[in-house]
Amino acid sequence: MANFTKSDLYFDDYNNYADSGDNPNYIGIRDRIQVDKTEVYEVVYFCNSFLEKYQWPYTKFYFQKVERIIRKHTASKIVMRTKLEEFVCNNQNIQL
Repeated sequence: MANFTKSDLYFDDYNNYADSGDNPNYIGIRDRIQVDKTEVYEVVYFCNSFLEKYQWPYTKFYFQKVERIIRKHTASKIVMRTKLEEFVCNNQNIQL
């Protein structure tokens, strides 16, 4: 898997801590099916895993492209991982 980190993100307004009841060191069922787009570690994990799963180039440009797509207003209510992946795939050509 690509190993981009929070320092590679385009935006810097994420929470550096887990929301209450969430543990950044544990990926349980809920973490596998949902993405909290306010938590830095979840966004980093989603972007890295998306690049790998969909075989996009492992470059900082594409890492940030995934991040910027999931930040679009039209994706704001999407929390399910599979739906978010689908959104990125369907909107990879949108103006960023």
